[in-house]
Amino acid sequence: MSHHTTLRRGRKAAAATVIAAAALALTACQGNSPKADPAGSPSPASSAGASGSSGSDSGTGSGSGTSGGQGSGTTSGGGSQSGKNGSGTGGSGGSASQTSSKDGSSARCSTGSLQAGWGSSGGGIPDMHSDAQQNVTVWLKNTGHSACTISGFPGVQLKANDGHSIDLPRSSKKPAPVTLKPGGSASFTITLLPSVSSEDRKIEPGMVLVTPPNEKQHFQLKWPYGGAILDQSGATHPGTYVNPVNAA
Repeated sequence: MSHHTTLRRGRKAAAATVIAAAALALTACQGNSPKADPAGSPSPASSAGASGSSGSDSGTGSGSGTSGGQGSGTTSGGGSQSGKNGSGTGGSGGSASQTSSKDGSSARCSTGSLQAGWGSSGGGIPDMHSDAQQNVTVWLKNTGHSACTISGFPGVQLKANDGHSIDLPRSSKKPAPVTLKPGGSASFTITLLPSVSSEDRKIEPGMVLVTPPNEKQHFQLKWPYGGAILDQSGATHPGTYVNPVNAA
């Protein structure tokens, strides 16, 4: 074999060795490549964390919605309740603007559609220097633009200038409905027992709070007669009490 032939075979063997080594290195690199994918993308834990975070946000939103619902319900309830009271107390433009109730009868007379004052019908000016039982009268006038009906006992509270007050009990008389046309009036009497003895437990009224039947808003009427009234608070049969509303 010549020298040149041997050299060529040596070079071919060396080349084959280099090619084999390169193929082996390439195979090794390809075997490691799958381990790089998770590092380049979100891990299962990170995805779960994001989902958990979203769940937390959703939970917060749900909680907020629940609170909002309760708040809205409370507000709505209060508003509903406030609306009923507003209608009941008969503020300006409330019950006074209603011409009739659902059954076709006149609407209830509200405080906002009435005026009140002292009158002599059914009871004159009392003699506060006498210990005799007597009556005073309060009139109620419909100042609305439509008829209304009033029925029952008014609430009456006597208030002294020193802060002492008493709520008057009701008599045993039965009330009857009174329908008031615009400008019409009804009245009720307060039966009272004056006190003329220094030893009596008494109240000297300065103001009288009058609440029309079935209403919550009241009138403040200055007590015009002076003198003192026997305070029989808690008595079974007190001498001072309020009678139902009647036609004037």
